[in-house]
Amino acid sequence: MRFDSYLAVEVAGPFLGGVVFFTFILLMFQMLRLASAMIEHSAPILILLKIVGYLSVTFMPIVLPLAYLLSVLIAFGRLSADSELVAMKANGLSIFRITLPVMAVGLVVTAMSLGLNMDWSPRSAIGWRSTLIRLTNTAPIATIREGTFTTGFFGLLVFAEKVDSATNRMGNIFIYDEREQNAPKSIIAPVGEIVPVKMNTDLGASITLRLYDGEIHSNDTATVTYQKTKFREYQVHLTVPEGANNAVGNFSNYTYKELLSVDRSTLTPRKLNELRTEFCSRWLVSLTPIFFAIIGMGLGTIRGRGTSTSAGLIAILVIIPTYLLQMVGQRAGFSGTLHPLLAMAIPDIFLLILGIWSYRRAIW
Repeated sequence: MRFDSYLAVEVAGPFLGGVVFFTFILLMFQMLRLASAMIEHSAPILILLKIVGYLSVTFMPIVLPLAYLLSVLIAFGRLSADSELVAMKANGLSIFRITLPVMAVGLVVTAMSLGLNMDWSPRSAIGWRSTLIRLTNTAPIATIREGTFTTGFFGLLVFAEKVDSATNRMGNIFIYDEREQNAPKSIIAPVGEIVPVKMNTDLGASITLRLYDGEIHSNDTATVTYQKTKFREYQVHLTVPEGANNAVGNFSNYTYKELLSVDRSTLTPRKLNELRTEFCSRWLVSLTPIFFAIIGMGLGTIRGRGTSTSAGLIAILVIIPTYLLQMVGQRAGFSGTLHPLLAMAIPDIFLLILGIWSYRRAIW
């Protein structure tokens, strides 16, 4: 029991450090968005912390396996360099017995990865995107760039040739409104302005969009009629309540229960392949910590005098082809070139072969 605790602690220390390190690195890639939210939209610190929390959970399915691979490489590299593995074997401990506690920790990490892939990570992905979108809408004029089509503006597509952030006024405006799918509208106006409406929530957003001397072109697909209307002043009241969720995207943003509830009869063959591939991906990707544990024990001892630097290099050399194969498998599954189960099993097969090879060559 003391031996099991000793090995578990050897792995747990670098693992926790790896989780913090990789999470910090991935968060750095989102700092531009967070800085924009803070500067342009005067985001409260609690809202920024909420976004960071959502992002951190979203990164965990990637971070946990990476951190565990690095931790096993570091732990076994040190044990090998200090001849502790030789001492363990001299005291009658078999290779299997030495491996057992590391695999047990790997199973715990796998269970955590499975929970993240099935529910927590998709919910967090939707949460941070929804929060960022609603936060952006609290200062709507800042999201509209001159001469650029802006999508997701309160559900509208907006183009403005001139934008004055100081007065909230715009010039030469084009708006496409397809919120009513059977009767989409195109609105053209030479002048318009945005009037923010105060709400009692931090993330709710409400505005009045006023347009002057323009035209509305509508097409009713049900009656196959086209209508053109001129106006002197046209007002549109747009609201995004705090609880709204308008960031749902592809199947990767669905929880496992939501995937199960998808009506397959309404899906195209391509979408059906994407759904099946996502199902297989949730399960098979969660198994990577087990394979990483085997690889880490093997390659950590092969290097013998391994340091944190060499462990990091080995981890990168293992991680890059693994995630490239995941991308290749995902595309093959989406296109129907391979059965989704086989397509998403490609990275695991690669890791299993590498794990067996490295484990058998390990210097015990």
